[in-house]
Amino acid sequence: MIISKLYNKNHLFFILFIFIGFIYSLYNYFNYQKIINEYLPIEKVVIGQSCRAYTKLASGVYIKNGNKVYNVKLDYGNCIKYPPNSKIYVIYDKQNDSYIYPVEEYNTGRIYFLGIILLISIIPWTYLLEFKNSNKGKK
Repeated sequence: MIISKLYNKNHLFFILFIFIGFIYSLYNYFNYQKIINEYLPIEKVVIGQSCRAYTKLASGVYIKNGNKVYNVKLDYGNCIKYPPNSKIYVIYDKQNDSYIYPVEEYNTGRIYFLGIILLISIIPWTYLLEFKNSNKGKK
């Protein structure tokens, strides 16, 4: 089979893994766009705040709908703008039973990064390196 000549098993696994991540990122992006365009923002009162300045830790505010408390994820810059008892506009995602804070520009960095890694990983490096090494001995 030609694929086994071009790629080894680990390379195919890596390509599959990156491809799944890329498709999942695209799914999240289009799902977010659909939710933002389909529903109108609702004004809710913030009941709590959990803002963390470090990028690795999640920040967010807490809102209440009926008897249930929801965590709305925000970046640190937006999180500090909404102290308790302030009002925030959020969109309810019926599919996931969660609230989303609409941002003007969705972070597409993950999609670009995974797309570039996927394109680089599709190149059959092992075959090209073997071909280059086999041509060295012929000179």
